[in-house]
Amino acid sequence: RAHVRWRPRDKRQSTRGTPMGSTFWLVSLPLDGGSADRTWSVLQDKTTRDNDLSANFKFNVPELRVGTLDSLLALSDDLVKVNTLVEAVAQKIQRQVVELASSESEIARDLTVDGVSAGRFLTDFAWDEAKHPARRPLRETVDKLQESVAKVDDEFKLKTSEYTSVKSQLNGLTRKAAGSLATRDLGELVQGADLVDTENLTTLCVAVPKYSQKEWLESYETLAQFIVPRSSKLLKEDGDYALYTVTLFRRVVDAFKSAAREKSFQVREFTHDAEIIEAKVSERNDLKMEVEERRAAMYEWCQTSYGEVFSAWVHVCAIRVFVESILRYGLPPSFQASVMHPHKKTEKKLRAVLSNTFGQGASSHWNDDPGEEKSIGGEDTHPYVSFKIEV
Repeated sequence: RAHVRWRPRDKRQSTRGTPMGSTFWLVSLPLDGGSADRTWSVLQDKTTRDNDLSANFKFNVPELRVGTLDSLLALSDDLVKVNTLVEAVAQKIQRQVVELASSESEIARDLTVDGVSAGRFLTDFAWDEAKHPARRPLRETVDKLQESVAKVDDEFKLKTSEYTSVKSQLNGLTRKAAGSLATRDLGELVQGADLVDTENLTTLCVAVPKYSQKEWLESYETLAQFIVPRSSKLLKEDGDYALYTVTLFRRVVDAFKSAAREKSFQVREFTHDAEIIEAKVSERNDLKMEVEERRAAMYEWCQTSYGEVFSAWVHVCAIRVFVESILRYGLPPSFQASVMHPHKKTEKKLRAVLSNTFGQGASSHWNDDPGEEKSIGGEDTHPYVSFKIEV
């Protein structure tokens, strides 16, 4: 009868405060003399007490249902694809959380798995027997994990699309209201009092390059006949342009525009309509509120969904460790699974120590350079079972 084998956690080490982007190794080591305790003690001696290369944590893998060798071989290949899918969804949600968060501290506080950090969840992992009974066929468990993550991914794509659409609308309106004076909407810059609008007279708005302001002030009255003297007023400046008004007779507007164009003065087409201006401001404010509401809802959804997907990912990793350990070390299941958190710049030395200590009996393929990582099918391979997990 299959049962969950619980192992006590090493109380001396902790992953509290593990920064995002940290790399963990999930390894499975052959038992030293058939003893899990002895294997763990050797691992601790070689990698923490003697060399201080990593922090190590026992990883609780239940005694899952083995099935046939052919089924394990097929499942081993499929697990690589499933792992890639689940990892990609977890990282996608994590990136979205970073984008939506208002600060780094908010991310650190809110991005959790079952109420603890992802690193802590990994190092304290306990198989969810209620959701994934150990006696269930492994293929069925893997399919259920994949289906649940695929469903989250579909929902993520939909929510992201809706949020991006509203945000794009707001960005479009914001650009129109806050771009260059040569292109932006002038409704919020020009007041009715700035304009003359009678049967014979009208006021134009002109975007003048900043380096040409002196030329404008000296020449605008001569660009056409019937320009009202000293009628030009400066309304606004930005980094490249200054916005001026000029009042003139309606019948010379076309001649003025033509002459202004030759001097690179841009006459802006603008009609002041208070109702339209108010409607645009109201639309933009409504979109701002909608974007913020959707951001908050998306952020909350991502927090919950990240925990669900990361938990599924670690369960997939546990199954991979179990399957690969049987294929590597044989039956009955006889291995010590551990989560390792390498210290900075110790990876190559740590790999060499693990290979020299636990790689005995491996084929000559593994023994050319104990510290060198080889790759088969796009994954690094070693004379022991090993996967990387980024949190």
